[in-house]
Amino acid sequence: MRDSLPCTFAQPPTEGDCEGILAWHIGAGRFGDVELDGLNVVALATFEGNIWAGAKADMAMFVDERADESQREALQAIWSGQAGGWPGAFGEMIANVRGMEFARIDFEIDDDLGSWRVEIPGKLLGEAEALTGPTAAQGARRHGLDDG
Repeated sequence: MRDSLPCTFAQPPTEGDCEGILAWHIGAGRFGDVELDGLNVVALATFEGNIWAGAKADMAMFVDERADESQREALQAIWSGQAGGWPGAFGEMIANVRGMEFARIDFEIDDDLGSWRVEIPGKLLGEAEALTGPTAAQGARRHGLDDG
């Protein structure tokens, strides 16, 4: 990966290609009767062209090593798209999964959702700060659909 990325999420790449980290932390959730609270999934992605106009990505997936066997199966079913829903549609953007690995994933999220940090020691480090926008109050971050 490069030090600076040639694209912004949900925008066409400025130089034709894009590389990035996608990270999910499950605060509370379940798949059937399998609890997934506190687990993490991280993907490294690369693609050429505009993924929002049909380009396909190559990805490497990392699943939280703390997951037991039933949780691992659930997370793989969800993020492979087999379970349908949004991850199923997300899966349609993937051309190749270059591998799936169980790893230690250190994930930190500010209480106010203002920033997050994810690290897989020796493999990746990602950090982000929440954006403001036209639907957020002056000086505030937009957190979700139901916060005005």
